[in-house]
Amino acid sequence: MNAFVTQAAKANNAFVPTEISPVAPVMDNEIDVLARYWQEAKEAEAHAKERRLNIETQITELVGVSDEGTTNAEGHLFKVKTVGKLTRSLDDSAIQSDWDKLPDEIKKCVKWKPSLDTKNLRSLEAMRDDLVPVMAQYMTTKPAKPSVSVEVK
Repeated sequence: MNAFVTQAAKANNAFVPTEISPVAPVMDNEIDVLARYWQEAKEAEAHAKERRLNIETQITELVGVSDEGTTNAEGHLFKVKTVGKLTRSLDDSAIQSDWDKLPDEIKKCVKWKPSLDTKNLRSLEAMRDDLVPVMAQYMTTKPAKPSVSVEVK
């Protein structure tokens, strides 16, 4: 990290990442060493995220943000844009109960997307393994990122 960035970050009371602190001599177990490094990395990540979110708030206050759409601004060195978004969701049961009464123009605004019920899939696997191949032809299964948690004893 260059000196200017380090000094500027310190002046703004920002978290400045450093080398991973040495592990206490008593920790010679590989699990303890890696768990300590993991804890320190998570802490640094949390500080970095908090700082980034704080800066994003300052940018949106300076540049502005529309309810929905893009706002652009330029400095001497950077172009910045803020994008306003709205999250819209449907009340599935309400729209299903009124579906037959809705005009076609409204119906065109609704997409129906099937989703997998994992609990029922596991029951099917346990009770009707003969049907698993039928269900499997409609599914894609791939490994997800494993989770890791560390806690102090």
